[in-house]
This record gives sequence, C-alpha cells and structure tokens, in this order.
Amino acid sequence: MSTIVDVARMASVSRATVTRVLNEPEKVKPETRRRVEHAIEVLHYKPNLSAQSLVSKSSGVIGMLIPNNVSGFFGSVMSAVHKEVNARGKMLMVLESSNQAEEENALRKLNEINCDGFLLYSRHLSATAIQAFTGSKPVILLDAPATSDMNAVSFDHYTSAFEATNKLIAAGHRQIAVVAGPESRHSASQRQKGCIDAIRAANPHWDERYCVAGSYDQVFGEQATLTLIERKLDFTAIVYCGERACSGGLRALRLHGLSVPKDISVISFDSFGLTEYLAPHIDSVVYPVKEMAEYGAKEIMMKMLNKEHVLQSKLFSHYFISGQSISSPGH
Repeated sequence: MSTIVDVARMASVSRATVTRVLNEPEKVKPETRRRVEHAIEVLHYKPNLSAQSLVSKSSGVIGMLIPNNVSGFFGSVMSAVHKEVNARGKMLMVLESSNQAEEENALRKLNEINCDGFLLYSRHLSATAIQAFTGSKPVILLDAPATSDMNAVSFDHYTSAFEATNKLIAAGHRQIAVVAGPESRHSASQRQKGCIDAIRAANPHWDERYCVAGSYDQVFGEQATLTLIERKLDFTAIVYCGERACSGGLRALRLHGLSVPKDISVISFDSFGLTEYLAPHIDSVVYPVKEMAEYGAKEIMMKMLNKEHVLQSKLFSHYFISGQSISSPGH
C-alpha cells in the first residue's frame, strides 16, 4: 500500500506539500499540484482521513440528511452520492429523519462529528435553523428553492405536472383523475396544483372528487384508485404523482377488469426508472433526483477542495419518456 512518503518522493515534493494538495489545493502552484495529483493516481494512494483531520482540522466527511428511507426511494440517491464522494477520497455519513425534531437531532450529530460539508434533503427546517448547526460550512439543499442564504438544487414540480397532464388533454381526455402525494409536502402540493390547473383550463367543470391525495406508496396508490372507482366517476385517464402509487393503482385497475390504455389512460411521475418495468410501459415525466444529488455532491466537494469556489444553485428540468399507456378516449 502506497504511503504519503511514496507520493512525495515520486512528485519530488515534501510530505507537507502533498498534505496541502489534499486539503488546500488552491494554495499550491498548478504545476506542483499536477505532479502530486499524478503521483496519487499512479500509486493509487488513499489518504488516511484520521491523519488528515489532525493536520488540517478537516474530517473529510460529507454529512447527508434524507427523510426516512422506508420505501427504498433514496437508495439510488445515496449510491450516486457515495460514488462521487468516494472518487474524491472522502467519506459520506448519512442520517435519516421523519420530522422536525429528528432533523434537528440529525444535524446536531453531523455537526458533532465535524462534517466538512452538508447535502441536506430537509422537509421541516428553515435556512436559519440549518445554519445554526452548519455555521459557515458549505451546504446544498436538495429539492428546495434557493434563497439568498442557502444554495439549493431544485426542480419545478408545478410545471412538470402541468405539462404531464396536458399530455392526456392533448390525447382528448377531459375527465382526468389525479392520485397525488402528501399535501403537507410542498413539492407534492405543487404537483397536485399543476395537474388541477391544467385540467381546469380544459374542463372548467372538473370536480375535486376526481383527486385523491395522501402518499406516494403502492398501498395508497391502490386504495386511492379503488376510491375513484367506488365513487363511480366517469374518468378516462389518471395522473399518478409518484411511480410507486402508479404501480399500486395499476393493480387496482386490473382487479376491476380495466385495461391500460384501452379503458384508462395513465401518465406518472418517475424518479428511479420504475415505470418502464410496469405493464404496459407507462408514459412518464422524469424527476431527476439522482442527477440532482450528484450535482449537489460535486458542488460540496469542489468547495471542500477549493475554498475559492463559489457554490452554484441549479434548477433541473423535467423530461418525458414515452410508453404505451396513453390513447384517445374510447379507443
């Protein structure tokens, strides 16, 4: 296993210079930095994070906060972030939370282990509350609007839902049902509003009984779809605001002998590629949460490696994937 001495010898520099390249690369001349980085790559050198921490007062750890991962939704997100962090020789510490008290407790713990930067999927804390724990260290919020105090990676849930619903309207549907997420969550309420605004623009007499909100999980998707059927509404299409709810909804439709898209057309949000494995392949609007997390992780690490780097917020765009779940009413 290569040591810092081996790197220093190959790059013809001192051990202190190697340490400086690892912790404060902006303070090293570009030519010298390139020699050290080349030696690190050739020798496959992995810095000792504990030793680095003692020398630089830096832990080499990025703290990540996510909601409770009961559904496994954030598994792909954590995997993507871990790959980015690991490639830079850093470590990732992930904590879960389900309410404001748990978010505060998780941030307190991340602060206690001296994380160098934070990637936070917070649903309950204000920027002021977050800064009380993170201080001046770099922070990127995931799926949140950027503010003057906090950088963020965001997504336009309203517009994406509006345009997704218009896919059904363009196919001729006017009686459209909506299975939405938890109304207490800002992003979910924005998706719901986008769907409803699009429908009402085409059908001013649309009734709110066509919308059932509550969760993104499979059980709720099935129950919500059964509720719509039991209400004996004449809907010809459904927008599912989450892919797992869509999978549950398809089960409910099958139980009632309804075929997609022959009897009911369907479009769904998708965050991690589930809809292409459903039958039929569901037309979907992609919420690129994995790409958003990767971007956030890169920004944090760039700031950790170069204190002169200015964190950049970014608004991610949605895009559509065509399937076989939309047809004209009556076809």
